[in-house]
Amino acid sequence: MDPNFPYQSPSFTLGDFDPNYMSRFDHTSGSAPTPPSVEEVPVHTAVVEEVPVQAATASEGFSGTASGSVSTHTGSKRSRTSGVWQNFDEIKETCPDGREVSKARCRICRQILSARSSGGTGHLKRHAESCAKKQGIQLRQQQLMVNPDGTVRSWEYDPMVARESLVRLIARQDLPLNFGESPAFEHYIQQSHNPRFKAVSRQTSTRDLENVYHKEATALKELFSTCTFSVSVTSDIWSSRAREDYLSVVVHFVDDDWQLQKRVLGLRLIDVSHTGENIAERIREVINEFNLADKIFAVTLDNASANSRAIEILQPLFCVYAQSFLLHQRCACHIINLIVKTGMKRVGDHIDAVRQAIAWLTASNPWIAAWKRFCNAAGVKARKFATDAEHRWNATYLMLKVVLPYSSLLSDFVQSRGGPRNSDGSSVLNEHVWAIVQKFHQFLETFYDCTLTLSQVYYPTANIILHNLLEIATLFKEYENDDVLTEPVFHMKQKYLKYWKNIPMLYAFAFVLDPRCKLRGLSAILSLVGDTIGVDYSSFYTEVRRKLYEVFGRYEVKFQEVRQQRPPPIPTTGKKKIQWGRIWGGSSSIQGGGSSSATSGDASSHVVAEELSGYLDSDAIHHKAQDFNVLGWWNDHKITYPVLSKLARDVLTVPVSTVSSESAFSLCGRIIEDRRTTLRSDHVEMLLSVKDWELARQHAQYTADNQELAAQFEQLYLDPDQPQ
Repeated sequence: MDPNFPYQSPSFTLGDFDPNYMSRFDHTSGSAPTPPSVEEVPVHTAVVEEVPVQAATASEGFSGTASGSVSTHTGSKRSRTSGVWQNFDEIKETCPDGREVSKARCRICRQILSARSSGGTGHLKRHAESCAKKQGIQLRQQQLMVNPDGTVRSWEYDPMVARESLVRLIARQDLPLNFGESPAFEHYIQQSHNPRFKAVSRQTSTRDLENVYHKEATALKELFSTCTFSVSVTSDIWSSRAREDYLSVVVHFVDDDWQLQKRVLGLRLIDVSHTGENIAERIREVINEFNLADKIFAVTLDNASANSRAIEILQPLFCVYAQSFLLHQRCACHIINLIVKTGMKRVGDHIDAVRQAIAWLTASNPWIAAWKRFCNAAGVKARKFATDAEHRWNATYLMLKVVLPYSSLLSDFVQSRGGPRNSDGSSVLNEHVWAIVQKFHQFLETFYDCTLTLSQVYYPTANIILHNLLEIATLFKEYENDDVLTEPVFHMKQKYLKYWKNIPMLYAFAFVLDPRCKLRGLSAILSLVGDTIGVDYSSFYTEVRRKLYEVFGRYEVKFQEVRQQRPPPIPTTGKKKIQWGRIWGGSSSIQGGGSSSATSGDASSHVVAEELSGYLDSDAIHHKAQDFNVLGWWNDHKITYPVLSKLARDVLTVPVSTVSSESAFSLCGRIIEDRRTTLRSDHVEMLLSVKDWELARQHAQYTADNQELAAQFEQLYLDPDQPQ
């Protein structure tokens, strides 16, 4: 091993790129002639074969320009006579002041060096010898790389691949666009990974970002242009501290492998008022860019009045695929937020008392040290507490979860050390405050769990939301006569009834198309919900059954060619053996669960309804486990139910929430990172879109947000040997 080159980097090919671009970023390279082997040419002579250089087009890879211009020298008054010019091309570079200067471009590494006639050629000879030596080592020292599928291939360093990977990293990790020119980052890569890496400027990373975005967007457009599935759209507002609001447009779809997918398609600046017309215009703009107008099954928005107006405008354009009563869905997590906030207003003073005590404790290092000694003396693990953000109620829930085990100890400490006081001089913390706070925290747990469940990305939520509505309704029933929570529960229940007394038709469709439920299960759960909140759902059940056959009839017409693939229907046993939680716990139901009298009964209707009736009349499946894959079940049975499986696929694609994970707990929407607020709006869109697409490849869209937030509250132990 040559001591001058302890790092054995792999060989690489050199490309034909704009020479002026190469003069600014000498780490950039593409493909070039294979240099001679060490045996053919001694290292000290450094001779390589001369090959004409071709200019690269923009379509051949990343491109860039610098100030001034560079041209290959094709003729001169006096030809170069030194043998070193066998390894270099002479080029002319135009300076900003108009002067032309001679440069020498290395045919191996493409680095551009000075070629003034008065400067001699010694530096060129030394560079050529160094390049040949490096290249000789590289030819002998190729490395292997393991592909994701486990196969092995040779690996060669390619600066273009490195730059593309860098900009994907910048997008995914919310790094600044000038991250690649950081001296610390350059030093880290050179010392630990590849000594040939050169810093990448902000301007270059911006151009690379544009190239990556357009490449990925083009791939998505090609996917949607040939797909046979529908998509569902969600949209919400992203805000920034620079007081610029963006409207996100996201599509959800089930791919050919029957996996639920999500992609951000657009993030458009709203530099005008948030009217229904302006919202509709931006949604329509993005949808048309991806040619999806005739593939929209449903649009899920929050409950703002402007969104209702936007749907009125979009409905004639987007209701081609399915009927209009399925098009507009309201965000379930936004409704849960409204319900929780209504209750928190009634117990806000008691939660504020806990906040005051925590703020007082953490405001001073001496108090923290005293608290640590106080806990140690009591034989309790010492820890700090984080205050919540008032607009994120899950932060309040997590704050209370962490502080409640320390309630008695914290009260004693605040009392003994002269902590926050009420106007009458008493401590803000007392048994009454803790009793209310503890009970309300316990009460919030159901809402917290429901929000997490309904804001996930990779499994359907439309078929499970009726379970969540039953949980919440049951919770109200349990606490409506509670001595402490009677008032907040009353107001929260009224908010629930305002939005969910009339159950959306899509929720019922999705529930029926879950093979664990079907119509019999819908009958049971409607009875349970109705009995709990005092609503009769008999007429709603009849309407669900009628409209289900109506929509299925439209699908029969749309996909009639797939009927030929269907085998004979499976005979039904007439038995309903399923027992699934509370739904199958009793015998009460609104109506019979079969398919009889669902259609008019004429011959054509009977033929149309045969497939749907066969599904509804067959036994529900015995699978109560949380890991049941409803999309996988329909994929396995798409031959038996060729048309119904397409309807199920579309219905189960619809998310009941516009937001995912952490932002589901906030009424303020998602926040644009501060470092992005100084960028052009189109670059903000590109960065956040590429970030989403990168996370989608890893199946990691928003899956860690709540874990990270919980860790902020949990991992605050004061001793280094405590759990972290």
